[in-house]
Amino acid sequence: MNKINQLKEAIKDLYSSVAKLRAVFPGKPFTPDGRIVGDIGEAIAALKFNVVLDRKLRRDWDGYRIDSSGKKCEVQVKTTQKDETYLKKPPHEGDLIVFKIFDNGEWECCYDGKIMRVWNSLAKQKLDSTGAKFIQLARLRNLNKIAEREK
Repeated sequence: MNKINQLKEAIKDLYSSVAKLRAVFPGKPFTPDGRIVGDIGEAIAALKFNVVLDRKLRRDWDGYRIDSSGKKCEVQVKTTQKDETYLKKPPHEGDLIVFKIFDNGEWECCYDGKIMRVWNSLAKQKLDSTGAKFIQLARLRNLNKIAEREK
């Protein structure tokens, strides 16, 4: 079994475990979120999108990839189970990859393109108390169509 299929199986197992936990203690959601969901997205980015992940945590960026001109391009990876995600102002241009993961082990790439395109599309939106702006995945999918045409 290749690594992609192993990852899909592991995601399914994770959600199966969540269902078992909910059955044992129905009052708690046992929602996979935060670090584990982010790590899943980074694994997908490395396996499918040629992202070289940073060995240490770094503010703003998760790794890099080489663009079509041979230039090193920093990459931020966002992963969610919801219909939205958030973005904080990037320090400079780079790439953004956004995934939605599903309990059956599958995922969808909602956006793979320049991070500033997304940030600039949120210009009229106010920052929340953490300095972030939220964006619907449907909007990211539309921005992704533009990004794909420009590749």
